[in-house]
Amino acid sequence: MNEFENKNGGVSGPKNGLLNKPRKAISGFVYSAAVIAALVVSLIYSLALTAAMKSSGSSLDGFRSQDWYKYLNFLLPQVAYIAVISLFSFFYKAAPRSYGYRKTSVKYWLIALPLAFGLLFSLNWVNNLFVELLSKIGYTDPSLSDPSLTSREYALLYQIPSLAGGGFVGALFVIALLPAVCEETIFRGVILDGIKDIGTVAACLLGGLLFSIFHQNPAQTVYQFICGAVFTLIALRADSILPAVFMHFINNAVILFDYKFDFLSKISSAGSIAMYVVSGVCLVGSLVYLIFFDKKTNRKKEGAIKPFMLAALAGVILCGIMWISVLVDNMG
Repeated sequence: MNEFENKNGGVSGPKNGLLNKPRKAISGFVYSAAVIAALVVSLIYSLALTAAMKSSGSSLDGFRSQDWYKYLNFLLPQVAYIAVISLFSFFYKAAPRSYGYRKTSVKYWLIALPLAFGLLFSLNWVNNLFVELLSKIGYTDPSLSDPSLTSREYALLYQIPSLAGGGFVGALFVIALLPAVCEETIFRGVILDGIKDIGTVAACLLGGLLFSIFHQNPAQTVYQFICGAVFTLIALRADSILPAVFMHFINNAVILFDYKFDFLSKISSAGSIAMYVVSGVCLVGSLVYLIFFDKKTNRKKEGAIKPFMLAALAGVILCGIMWISVLVDNMG
C-alpha cells in the first residue's frame, strides 16, 4: 500500500471526494490533467502571440525563426507537466520515491544503454514505413512541407533553437533533459504505479499507447508506441523510473548532437548497415533478456483497468482529437 493510500485503496482526503479515489483512478486523472494543462498553456500562449503580432505588426513566420519562440514551444508543456506532478505530490503527500525515484540494480543501467541504442537506430524502417502509409492518404510530414528545405534544415530553422556555443546547453536542457524527467515521472512514475496490477503485458501495451497518442504526432506514432512500451518494461523490471529517464534523455540528446554535428549523414553505406545490424541485435537481445529471463517482477492481471480508463478518458479523447487534427492539417 502506497504511503498516500488508505485501507480501502483510496487516498486520504474528503469523503467521496476526488482525494478519496482509488489509486488507479488517480493515475487516470493525472493523465487527463497533464493533457488538459498542456492544452490550456498552449491556448494562453497562442492568445499571447496573437496579441503580440497585432501590437507589433509582425507575422507568425517572423516569430517562428526566433530562439525565444522555439524555447517556449519546448518549455511551456514541461511547465504544465511540472505543475501537475507538483499538485499530485502535494495533495497526496507523495514523495518521489513512491512514484519511481528509487535506486535500482546496476544491471538495469547497463541494459539501458544498448536498449536506447537499439531503439534509436534500428527502428527507422518501422517509422518510415508508417509515414509512407500515411502519405498514401495524402499526409505530408511538416518537416517536408517546404520543398526548398531538407527535414534537417527545416528543424534547425523553425523548431530547434540555436545550437551555437552555450545555446547547445540550453537546447539540451529543454529538449532532452526536461522532457525525459517530466514525461517519465508522469508515465513510468505516477501512471504506471497505478496500473501495474493489470499485468506486465497489459501495462506495457497501455503505456506505449498512452505515450504515443500523448505526443499527437502522426509521423512518430509507431516509434513512440514502441518506445513507451519499452520504457514501461524496463521501469517495471528495475522497480525504478531512473533507467527509463536515462534512456529517454539519451534518445533526445543523440538527436540534438546530430543536429549540431551532422555526424549520421557522414557514415558510409557499409557503416550504416553495420550500425542498423548492431543496434537491432542490441534491441532484440536486451528485450529477450528483460522479457524471458528477468521475470522476477512479472505480474499477472490482478486488477481491472476500467477505473483508470474512465479517469483518463478525457485526456485520451483530447489527444485523439489533436492527433486527427494534425493529420488533417498536413494532408493535401
